Amino acid sequence: MSKGLSRTVLFSILFLVLAWAASPSPALATPLEDKLNEWAFAISWTDVDDVGSTTNIDGQWQWILTPKGYHEIGAHLSYLNIDPDTGGSSDALIFGPIYTFNWMPDKPVTGYVSGSFGFVSGDLGDFVDDEIEAAVGAKMFVGDSAAVRFEFFLQKLMGADDFDDQDSHGIRIGISIFTFKKK
Repeated sequence: MSKGLSRTVLFSILFLVLAWAASPSPALATPLEDKLNEWAFAISWTDVDDVGSTTNIDGQWQWILTPKGYHEIGAHLSYLNIDPDTGGSSDALIFGPIYTFNWMPDKPVTGYVSGSFGFVSGDLGDFVDDEIEAAVGAKMFVGDSAAVRFEFFLQKLMGADDFDDQDSHGIRIGISIFTFKKK
């Protein structure tokens, strides 16, 4: 693991622990048991010296399938813009299904694993056919309808025709909003 990525993981874990300790009533927060939908959002911008920048905006909608909140299934949508220091920029929309397994949905902090498949369109669609992503993370519930999300992800952009696959990994921090009460 690179030094920068190690530092990011360490600060993310530290932030999670501090946020959990400062949370006013985490024992009462169990939206995976009480709600029907989860809406998740994250945004990132990366500037690589002498290469360019990348902007990524991610959104997910998932239906909480089981009464206890262990299983979720839904759709994810990502916007990706690659802006090199030289040459023109390219962008993409990535859309497809996502599945999430929450292993402690009744706790104030739950871990999860997720997997998704996406179809790539836009400028990047000329070079990449599809995207596969896997993630492992934690949701820290803040109240009865929100959570802060921390995740480590692995992403593979599958190259079209004669283009190579592109593998990437990183840390993503975002929020989740839970809607509609279960009956």
